[in-house]
Amino acid sequence: MTSLPLRRASPSQQRVSARGVSDFIDGVNAAGLELHSFMLYRDGAVVAEAFWAPYRADRLHVQHSATKSWVSMAIGLLVDDGLLSLDARVVGFFAADCPAHISEHMAAMTVRDLLTMRTGHRQGISGGAWRGRSESWVRLFLNEPVEDPPGQRFIYSSASSFMLSAIVSVVSGQTAFELCNARIFQPMGMGRIDWDLAPGGYNTGGNGLSCSTEDLLKFGVLHLQQGNWQGQQLLSSEWVAEATRGHVEDVWMGAFDGKRYLGRDESGDAGITRREGYGYQWWMTLHGGYYASGVFGQQCIVLPEQNAVIAFTAGLPLGERRLHSLLWEHLLPALDGPADSAADPGLAALLARQQRPSLSGASTSSRQAGFSGTFVMQANEDQVSQVRLVFGAGFCDFYLTDPRGTHCIRAGFADAIESRTSMTGHYLHHQYQPDMTPVVAQAVWTEDGALSMSWQFVETAFCDRVICRLEHGTLSVDRSVNVNAGPLQRPTLSGHPATAFQESP
Repeated sequence: MTSLPLRRASPSQQRVSARGVSDFIDGVNAAGLELHSFMLYRDGAVVAEAFWAPYRADRLHVQHSATKSWVSMAIGLLVDDGLLSLDARVVGFFAADCPAHISEHMAAMTVRDLLTMRTGHRQGISGGAWRGRSESWVRLFLNEPVEDPPGQRFIYSSASSFMLSAIVSVVSGQTAFELCNARIFQPMGMGRIDWDLAPGGYNTGGNGLSCSTEDLLKFGVLHLQQGNWQGQQLLSSEWVAEATRGHVEDVWMGAFDGKRYLGRDESGDAGITRREGYGYQWWMTLHGGYYASGVFGQQCIVLPEQNAVIAFTAGLPLGERRLHSLLWEHLLPALDGPADSAADPGLAALLARQQRPSLSGASTSSRQAGFSGTFVMQANEDQVSQVRLVFGAGFCDFYLTDPRGTHCIRAGFADAIESRTSMTGHYLHHQYQPDMTPVVAQAVWTEDGALSMSWQFVETAFCDRVICRLEHGTLSVDRSVNVNAGPLQRPTLSGHPATAFQESP
C-alpha cells in the first residue's frame, strides 16, 4: 500500500508548548523507560515525533493488545452495514464448532458481551496461551466453562477479541484485515499492516497486528474525527461514539500468570489493579479520553477535549505506570500551556537525537580464538544441540541449532549490524515466533573476558542480552530479555568444543 503521511507543523503553530514536550521526553529518559517511538498530533497536524534508534519511522512494530481496538472497528463496519447485531448470540455463528452440550451461560453470551469483556468466564485467556496452538481456537473458546451469567463482571481476555475477529469473517466472508484494508486502510493511505492468522484463517483479533507508529496514530485520528477522513465517512460517528464511551465502570485487572488473567476473587489485593473503565475494546482514561493499549507499552491515546492523539511503542515491564504519570504531568499541560515558537527548534533537536543505549566494552580480545568454533551442548530444556561462533572483521556470527533448524545473528563490534534471523525466542518473547524477523545486534568483550551481545528485535518490544563465557573448555550461554509476560531468563546452556569428527562441514 502507498503510505500517505499526516501533515506536519511546529508545536507553536498548533498551540502546543515545546517545553512541555521536552520535559516529557527528558522525564522518560531520566526514568530509564524504554520508549521506541513517540508521536503527538494536535489540531490537524503532527507536532512532535521521536524514534529511539535503531527504531525508525518506517519500521513496523507489533501492537500486542492494542490490536483489540482495531477489531472493534471491524465489528463497527458490519454494524454500520446492518449485517450484525450486538445482541446476536455467539454460538449462533459457530454451530459446527459447538460442544454437544451448550451451557445456559454460553448460550446467552452475545457479541456485546465479547466487546465489553463480560463473557461470564472467571479467568481470561492471554494471547500467549493459544499462540502456537494448531487446533481450532473457536472450539477452544466454546469449550471454556462459563461459570457466571454474561453481561455482568469484567474479565480481560484476548480470547474474547479473537471471537470477534472470527465473527467478522463468518459474517463478511473476509478476514478482519481484508475488510478493514478495503474500507479503512487504503482510503486513509496507510502503509504496510500485518495481522497474524489463527487456525481456520481468522485474524488473531486480540493481538498480532503490526504497523508503523504513524499508522497507529492515524487510527486514533480517525476516531478523534468521529470516523471521518478527509470528507469520507469511513466509520459511522454513531459507532465511534458508542465504542469509545465507558460501558463498564467496575473494571479490575486480575493477577496475570503469563497465560491467564485471574478473576478479582482469585487475585488477592496485591494482584489486582483498578482501571478507569472499558468501552468496546477501548480503555477509558483520565481527562475524558480513551486509548488502545498493548502489553509492554504500545498505546494510542485519544484526547477529544484537547483535539489531540498520542501514539507510542515501547518495551516496558508489566505494571509500569510511570509513563502515564509523566504524560499527565508534562504532555497534558503542554496542550493548554503557552506556545513559544522560540522553543520549537530546541525540541526538534532533542527529538532527532534519541537512541537506545549501546553496550560498552572492548571490540577485541586475546580470548577470541578460544570462543571460535562449534560447541556441542549438553541436554537442555530448549533442545539446543549446537552453538557455533565465527568471528570476522568487526563482527561475530552466532549460530544456534535446535529442532527448528540452524539460526544465525551477526553482531557488530564497533557498530551494531542489522540482519534478518529465524532465531528461536518464543519462550522469552510472549510466545511470538516469526519465521524471519529483523534484528540489530551488537557485541563487546567485557573486562572479565566474556562475550556480551545485545539483540534488538526492532519490529517488537523485545531486546535479548546474550552472554557467552568460556571456562576450562566449557562454553556457557546465558540469554535474558528486557520484557516478557513469563520468565525473563532461560536456563544456562553449556557445551564443549566439537571434535574434528563431530564438526559440521
